[in-house]
Amino acid sequence: MDSNFEIGSDAESGRAAILLVEPHEVLPPAAPIQFAGDGECEVDHERCVTQSTTVDLAPIIAEIREQWRRRQSWHRAEKSLTLQSKALCRRLAEGGDKKEADVIYKAALGTGEHPMAEIAFAAMFPLTEARDGVERHRKLVEKRLAKLAKQLPVAAWVESVRGVGLASLAAIVGEAGDLSAYSNPAKLWKRMGLAVMGDGTRQRRIAGVEALDHGYSPARRSVVWNLGACIVKAGGPLKEIYDARKVYEADRVETKMHAHNRAQRYVEKRFLRDLWSRWRRAAKEHL
Repeated sequence: MDSNFEIGSDAESGRAAILLVEPHEVLPPAAPIQFAGDGECEVDHERCVTQSTTVDLAPIIAEIREQWRRRQSWHRAEKSLTLQSKALCRRLAEGGDKKEADVIYKAALGTGEHPMAEIAFAAMFPLTEARDGVERHRKLVEKRLAKLAKQLPVAAWVESVRGVGLASLAAIVGEAGDLSAYSNPAKLWKRMGLAVMGDGTRQRRIAGVEALDHGYSPARRSVVWNLGACIVKAGGPLKEIYDARKVYEADRVETKMHAHNRAQRYVEKRFLRDLWSRWRRAAKEHL
């Protein structure tokens, strides 16, 4: 039988923890059955012993952060190898034409035809072979991240939100760490690139002295933007909030795309606020 998980607390540290509950072990009766008068019988009931061990969340969060960084590094390596392969194809295209280079690249990978396809394949082979190896290992890391995220106390709630899954939870924890460390959702928003600065402008990449105050990371912002896009596409309660917000924003901005971006940003912040609240509540309940 598989082990089960329950939320509990570590008696020594007092930190929120997951209880690993082993399957019930059924012990034999303490005494044999004894028949009494009138055909009745007396028997000691079977005893069930449950053994529990605490699993500290800190190592789980630490591993998520390390595995996420590894995943991001490998993903960047894949993109770099793809760009290098396309650069080789561009050298084979007449006049370095980008469109023809794309045709050569696809033909070399088996989609379409081009006279330079075989030459391109030979030139690209070490790069594509390396990329395939990186991709294979990246997917294994992503599976590991999902398993780790499944052990977090908010996993069940996250999976109930349409458009969001364990991969998204792992990405947020990978970028932000333990959400209990943020005293309010506004600080989590800033970590993920969604803050409103003191002058009323949105947090963004900026040069000069103000860059330190903004603390903007395009990679972290990308994680939440992708999350918001999935929520909008999936439908559900958050999509309804998006729709209402988009109507509200339409009267305040000039274009539909601007209204869409503002409404999606609003939903992203709403989800992070709810996630932060659920996380903190779980931590307090099991201290």
